[in-house]
Amino acid sequence: MAYVLQEVPEEGERVTLGEPVHDLIVAKVIASRRAMHTQRTMAVTDDATGQEVARYEPTEAPKTSMKRLRAAREDVTDWTYSRKKSG
Repeated sequence: MAYVLQEVPEEGERVTLGEPVHDLIVAKVIASRRAMHTQRTMAVTDDATGQEVARYEPTEAPKTSMKRLRAAREDVTDWTYSRKKSG
């Protein structure tokens, strides 16, 4: 099966991007990343039927989550270092 990546504007028709992708997981990853980077809604559709398989809205959550993850990792690193140093 082939899957098409489409940009979904708020108004107007969808824009098909590039060639069809033959792996659903790859198509979803590309659409998700593109939605984050371009801040536009992306859809993955089945090329044969035209049915929408997945939709990705732009969001700020991954950036915030990554900052939290880094902060948590730094806290753990500091605690581990001080434990080794004193023990």
